[in-house]
Amino acid sequence: MNGDEGLAPPASLFAPRPDKKGPKTIAILLIMGAILMILVGWGDFRNSMADDFPDADLDAILDNYQNQEINITAEEYQDYHDKVRDDGAYSVRGYTLIFGGILVLIGGILLFRLNLLGVKLSLAGSTIGLLGGFGGTWMMTQVSSEMLPQEVTTVTELMSYLCGVCMAICVALAALPILNASARAALNQKVELVNEEE
Repeated sequence: MNGDEGLAPPASLFAPRPDKKGPKTIAILLIMGAILMILVGWGDFRNSMADDFPDADLDAILDNYQNQEINITAEEYQDYHDKVRDDGAYSVRGYTLIFGGILVLIGGILLFRLNLLGVKLSLAGSTIGLLGGFGGTWMMTQVSSEMLPQEVTTVTELMSYLCGVCMAICVALAALPILNASARAALNQKVELVNEEE
């Protein structure tokens, strides 16, 4: 049997079929994540402009620490807030999460419409959020280690890792539509008319 070339199935039989549901599902998740990024960034932006940490938030934080038998006073936490604000940690995290969140939001909307530009914007926004969010939270950890009890520093450090993991998941979600062949085939589809001549 020397003629095995004729037995191979056509390549188009195994070509990936466009998957429109996958990118749309990812787009919805990215939009929800973008809203969360913008809200957290807005809170940090407000803290970067505030002379004093809001009393309502401060009472809740102090009650939580006191329930865990961590001794910290309102004055110590206000001093910590002032140092974090002056070092620019709130600004770094706030501005990058707001800007990155806006890019992810626009990218998610475009991805829902199966536009490849949405993937690129979402990747850019989530990468900015990853770097700025982790960096800003890490700056807060450094200040916390100088001014607050070790337990509070540990919590802040864990929050920086949590922020990094969440943003890394956002980067991975944004990259999925271009890594998956079926999803990539659904982006920016163009109809091609084939004219077969007899």
